[in-house]
Amino acid sequence: FFFFLMIRRPPRSTLDRSSAASDVYKRQIYYCTLIKFTWNYPKSQRKSTVQYRNHRKELYLHKLKLSSFEPLDKANERRKCPKCDRSKKLYCPYCYVSLVDTSLIPQLTLPLHVSVLQHPKEKVERSSIIPAKVLAPSSLDIYRMASLPAIHLDPNDTLFLYPTETAKAIKDVDRDLLKNAKHLLMIDSTWAQVQTFLKLPEVKKLTAVKISAAETTFWRYQQVDSTNLATVEALYFFFKEYDEAMNGSEYDGKYDNLLYFYTYNYNIIQERYINEKK
Repeated sequence: FFFFLMIRRPPRSTLDRSSAASDVYKRQIYYCTLIKFTWNYPKSQRKSTVQYRNHRKELYLHKLKLSSFEPLDKANERRKCPKCDRSKKLYCPYCYVSLVDTSLIPQLTLPLHVSVLQHPKEKVERSSIIPAKVLAPSSLDIYRMASLPAIHLDPNDTLFLYPTETAKAIKDVDRDLLKNAKHLLMIDSTWAQVQTFLKLPEVKKLTAVKISAAETTFWRYQQVDSTNLATVEALYFFFKEYDEAMNGSEYDGKYDNLLYFYTYNYNIIQERYINEKK
C-alpha cells in the first residue's frame, strides 16, 4: 500500500501560515480555538468573488475616516532606512521609521501612553502593531524583551488590555480609574509566548480591560470565529470604546488613522486575491 500526503500551498497573496498566531489579540474571544483559513475550506464553503465583494462593503474598515493613501501609492520604490540601512518600502519595522515623508501621512497623539511588550521571538516583519508606532511615535513605545522593562506600571493609572477571566469591558471600568488613566499596557506575541508576561507580579496588579466583540479584517478568513483581532485592531477598538466611555457620545473617528497602514495593506492584499481568482 502507498500513502500520499498532499499539502496545499496558501494563495500567494496571503502571508504564510506561521504569521497567523503573531497577534495574541486574535484569540480575544475564542482564544483556545484552532484557526483555519480559506485554503482549507471545502469548495462548498468558500465565498465567491461576488459574495466576498459584498461582504467587504460591510466591514468596519470601509467606514473609517482615513487620510489619503496617495502618498503611499506614490512610494513605488524601496528605500533604505536611514538608521539600519535595510531596504524597505513604506516604513522600517526594525527602527519604526517612516520611509514616506511624515508631513504627508497622519501623525497621531493618543490620550493614553501605550506600552507594548513584544516577545523577542516575535517576528517584527509580521507584527501589526509596529505601524502604529510610526503613526503615533510620541504616544506608543514597543519593548522587545521577555522580561518587564523599567516602565511605569502604577495600578492607579495603568490599564492592561488583555482578555483575562476577570477583565472588564471598558464601559464597565470604574469611572474614576478611566479618568485617572494615563497608560495602557499591551502584549504583542504568540499565544504560547504570552504566558511569559502574564506571570509577572507587576502585570497581575493591573486592571485588565477587554474590548467588545468586533469582526476582524485580518486578511484570511477564519473557519471558527471572526472576532479574533490583530493587535493593531485591538488598539483601535480600545481607543474607540475609551473615547465613547469618556465622552458619553458616539465616536467621531479621531483615532481611525491608527489603521492607516493596516487598511492600505488590507486593500492591496484583497484586491490581489480577487484578481487572481478572475
